[in-house]
Amino acid sequence: MKAITKNIIYPVSMIVLINMIMHGFFLIAIERPIFYYEYLALPFIFTLLPNNKLRWIALALTLLGDAIVSLARFYFFDSFNYITKIPSLFFSHFSFSFWIILILGVLLFSYLLYAIVKGWGHIVNEVTDKADRKKCKLFYLKFLFICFIIIYSIDIKTGNSFFNFKTIGNNHTNFSQSLLAQYYNDAKIFSKRYSPVNEIQDYHNGSITYKYLIADSSHHQLLIVLESWGYINDATIRNSQLQDLLQLKNKGYQVIMDSSTFQGGTSQAEARELLNKTGEAYYSIIQNLPNKVNSIIDLKNKEGYYSTALQSFSGFHSSGYLFRKSLGFSSIKELSFFKDSLHHPLNYNNHYEAVNDEVVFDYGIQNAFSHPKSFTYLLTINTHLPFNGAINNKITNEAEIKALPTKESLGQYCRLKEQFKAIALLLEKYPIDKLVIVGDHPAPFVNTNERDFYSKKWVPAIIIKKVL
Repeated sequence: MKAITKNIIYPVSMIVLINMIMHGFFLIAIERPIFYYEYLALPFIFTLLPNNKLRWIALALTLLGDAIVSLARFYFFDSFNYITKIPSLFFSHFSFSFWIILILGVLLFSYLLYAIVKGWGHIVNEVTDKADRKKCKLFYLKFLFICFIIIYSIDIKTGNSFFNFKTIGNNHTNFSQSLLAQYYNDAKIFSKRYSPVNEIQDYHNGSITYKYLIADSSHHQLLIVLESWGYINDATIRNSQLQDLLQLKNKGYQVIMDSSTFQGGTSQAEARELLNKTGEAYYSIIQNLPNKVNSIIDLKNKEGYYSTALQSFSGFHSSGYLFRKSLGFSSIKELSFFKDSLHHPLNYNNHYEAVNDEVVFDYGIQNAFSHPKSFTYLLTINTHLPFNGAINNKITNEAEIKALPTKESLGQYCRLKEQFKAIALLLEKYPIDKLVIVGDHPAPFVNTNERDFYSKKWVPAIIIKKVL
């Protein structure tokens, strides 16, 4: 019994515990299978490695690879494109408490790895005889295959095997998957040579921007792609969030509420709205840097509009400046202009270095009237997660406060509502002919109840048109 406990129960318990930890004990919304096959191989790999230092490295690399895939999926990226975003952390500002928590977390995690490796290493190191070591390796090789067959049988039973994926939305819901296979698939995406934009599929349900602005001939048009603005399932709360914009119906505007499907993150949303293309179009432009792109910007330029792209944060992120430059905007302004030239203070709602989005709203709407015909595109960032902001009780009612499931989700909801109020006040003062506001994707909250507050398929849109 002691040998079974030591050689089988302990490794199995540690493998199960590791997967539960990496899945957040199933308390958080994360696109991760319950189990990765590679963890089954660790006991066998440990028998091949001569010391605990190498075993620690093997375990740490497996866990790091697991975490990167989960984080990438969490923010709608593949693993390798997510890794390329890591340098942007050096252009971000995190609070002192964040770094303290991060350091403590790394130390605690390292100690956990040490404890696991020490326990497994002790089992392996006890075997000193050469023949016994060979038997030990063979034992854990059999352990690997037997456990794999058991777990794979669970996948087959539930209809989730490699041969029969069960799909919910865009997600494969296997009980278990291969981590290496995930990286292989992501590597194919990352190394893909993208076709020219005109050969890439049009967005399947049509872009909100193309629907309302492509054929519009009014003089001053404005498009805002709003960061992490999700479609609230509760219609009453959804309307409450937009109440300031909806009240423009009584102030010389026609207001239409609409919605769009979404795929991926902000980059894919920009391709959707500015090109009426799937997300591949964004990466095609970054990869090929074409001099001319068939887009709504190209069309508006030909029609005599002065096209402007504005954002409150740096164009370094996701190569955004290169994307907008390739689209042919007449003018592109970002963080450096608003912070260094106009001397606006920084915003601290999240780790992105940015000014308040309201600063960009104000500049964009006023500047639109500097030209006889203008098309202005604004991309926001203040409502990106992780969100840090106070709850504004002045603009929220009791029903809203009770409806939002957590403090972070309520704070982010309030911040969006503040932005809508600011836009409404500007439109009363500066009557833009037509404004389209559309969400890029729902906020990727950690908790399931936060995510369930929003649609998993739709993002909202609101269209505001000046009545002649």
